[in-house]
Amino acid sequence: MNVEYRGVDVEISDAMKALIESKLNRFKRYLKEVGEDEVEAVVAISSTRARQRDFAGDSLPTFYRVDLHLYLKNLPHGALHAWEEDTDVFTAIDKALDELEKQLVKLKERRHEQIREARKFKEKLHELELGLEEVPKVEEEELVVDKPMSLEDAVAELEETHAYFLPFVDVQDGELKILYRKRGGKLGLLSTGCKYL
Repeated sequence: MNVEYRGVDVEISDAMKALIESKLNRFKRYLKEVGEDEVEAVVAISSTRARQRDFAGDSLPTFYRVDLHLYLKNLPHGALHAWEEDTDVFTAIDKALDELEKQLVKLKERRHEQIREARKFKEKLHELELGLEEVPKVEEEELVVDKPMSLEDAVAELEETHAYFLPFVDVQDGELKILYRKRGGKLGLLSTGCKYL
């Protein structure tokens, strides 16, 4: 991880750098999948005088503002920013780093959720592809009606063959009819309205 320091009206001491770098090393566990070479941190510390006197009325306190920018180069929307102000520079650094850590945790959770969703989508797509392959093909068969028969003969033949349906030409009117089994063991009769030649 490359760390760049910028001080505005503040000289960044070795103690400040040591604190910042030790805390930034804590972030390595969140940055494993990103790669440490692809991470750049910019630490800016500035100081300003307060506009009002402190409670005792003696002097104007100095406020330190710490801005932390973390750039994850190989992630879309991979720029994180946290800042904090305090009269103690080390407290401001601590709070800003804690805020940055919270953002990293959220970013990691969001990335893991995206990975889970992509995995679920892939599985659903795979299931759909398998489902499409398993659709049986329709095979066309020729309808064979041997001879005209009565309804009683058709019922007897359906019972004898244990088929689910039987097309036949009715001897009374010469119409093509279909005798079929219904649930519960009853039989149904469909009249097609077609005269068989």
